[in-house]
Amino acid sequence: MQNTKVLVSLAVFGLCCLTFANALKCYSCFSPKDCKKPSKVECNPSYAQQTRDYLQAHYTGVPANSTSYSFECLHDWLKTASNEFMYKGCVYTTYRSCSYAVNPYYAQRYERRCYQCSGALCNPADRTSASLITVWSTIILTTLIKSVW
Repeated sequence: MQNTKVLVSLAVFGLCCLTFANALKCYSCFSPKDCKKPSKVECNPSYAQQTRDYLQAHYTGVPANSTSYSFECLHDWLKTASNEFMYKGCVYTTYRSCSYAVNPYYAQRYERRCYQCSGALCNPADRTSASLITVWSTIILTTLIKSVW
């Protein structure tokens, strides 16, 4: 009976912490100058919409209304004959940001570097620290429950 109480308590606590462990943080910036010191943001639909707006301004074939419940990080650098663009931010997982064709206005001569990712390569410290918080909190809660029951 006591083991059942402990397991149920841990399951409830684990579900509560799941949000923190799965929260994806990405670097965010909007220009080469801004990207020298990018900020860290927790992905949400608002940040993903900003990325969609950026992609639609520079590329063709970007879906207008495609959304998702999950996010990835995007790093895009585009250098044209007349300008240089850099963008970092959150994007819906349904987007394939690096595969969209460059807007015809820029297409004559350009260089592009782009990657979209969701794991430790994009933001290892933030995701790891959230997971560590979950692990340590679970250990502490287990110890407390065992001492109370």
